[in-house]
Amino acid sequence: MRSSHPANRWPLTFTIACLLLVAFAPACDRDNARGAAADVVTIRFWNGFTGPDGRTMLRLVQRFNRENPDVQVIMQRMDWGTYYNKLFVAGLGGRAPEVFVAHTDSLARFTRAGFVRPVDDLLGAGGLDPADFDANVLGAVVHGGRHYGVPLDIHLLGMYYNRALFKRAGIVDADGNAKPPTNRQEFLDAIEKLRLDLTGDGAPDTWGFVFTWLRTNCFTAMRQNGGQLFTDDHARCTVNSPANVEAVQFCADLIRVRKLAPGPENFDSWIGFRQGRVGIAFEGIYMLPDLVKQKDLDYAAAPLPVLFDKPAAWASSHNLCLRADLDERQLDAARRFIEFLSDNSLDWAEGGQVPVRKSLRASARFRTDEKMRAQRAFAQQIPYAAYMPTVPFVTEYMRFYDDALESALRGSTTPQAALDLAAARIEKVMARYRNAPPPPPAEVQAARGGGGGAP
Repeated sequence: MRSSHPANRWPLTFTIACLLLVAFAPACDRDNARGAAADVVTIRFWNGFTGPDGRTMLRLVQRFNRENPDVQVIMQRMDWGTYYNKLFVAGLGGRAPEVFVAHTDSLARFTRAGFVRPVDDLLGAGGLDPADFDANVLGAVVHGGRHYGVPLDIHLLGMYYNRALFKRAGIVDADGNAKPPTNRQEFLDAIEKLRLDLTGDGAPDTWGFVFTWLRTNCFTAMRQNGGQLFTDDHARCTVNSPANVEAVQFCADLIRVRKLAPGPENFDSWIGFRQGRVGIAFEGIYMLPDLVKQKDLDYAAAPLPVLFDKPAAWASSHNLCLRADLDERQLDAARRFIEFLSDNSLDWAEGGQVPVRKSLRASARFRTDEKMRAQRAFAQQIPYAAYMPTVPFVTEYMRFYDDALESALRGSTTPQAALDLAAARIEKVMARYRNAPPPPPAEVQAARGGGGGAP
């Protein structure tokens, strides 16, 4: 018979205790893991950076996640062609991401719908210094007296030119270096010299100038001539003003009258520049990655020539925006993420953007890095950067505006008739918006049955 003395029961008691520890250990580990996971704030970050810029941004996101273990940023990239519609639908359903990117000219569509949280409390004491941003850049994200985005960059239109073609045509300075034009007469003289029929077949083998994106090229000409697409209060469309008609007429005449540029229907302009068949192209800084990886093209960048009365260059910015209904923990995490991206935006700019903060442009890296040569040239235009109007009906008006430019530069109709038709169509859109109430704010939509994950 087994003794009941405590010393004899010890092995059995010890064994049972060990088994209980083993049994409860996984449960404790799971509880600890759940607790740790509960302490991590997940931030969804949407953008349209599907090209090389997306890889640059992904590296920044991964670095933020490593340096901030209590925050997990999940980045989702979509093509810009579908991005804004998906973002709007997500906002209507209360499923918008916590942080998202919006171009300056697209912001009004989302602020009107109540999807965007003001960011005034991210600027100033304890946050980003508003004085570190150019007034015209920061002012472009103001709606109703409040800031609705933190500009991450400014991507301007500028002049790319082929130095080899310039030297061959004798467009050089006293030291024999290619000399980019700075005004209308220098521009016209240069593109005439650069237009060459080398084979004698009557067709140019090299063009002096090509139109790339008509939207940005013609808008720049309009703004240099003092034109606007709307009145200052956005109450009336002025796309067919005399200043705008004159600007588009100048552009069309380069093709139809002066024969110094090919028609947009007959020539792949940017490819032509990359092939060394074009002397000058007006394009955005975001096209720089194409040129950086092309080692056989002797190109440089410069500010746009002033073709009319005053300097102006089309511009836009990628702005970091917040969903309207963030809770306190989400807001703190999003704030830290936005400040991180802004503080490290020289890394972002290196991939083909101009840094938007003055302190970063004043840094030794920006002023001396060879990878920033084009950015430095384009940045000279920031004081007269020309943003397109930011109105809720941006998608509709741009479609009619683009159609008018295409018709005018193809020669399908006169600039006056094309812009008159665009103005009439845009006025109808404006009337419809004036008579329609704005959608309910995002939090109201969510209460009606929204919620859940991103679409």
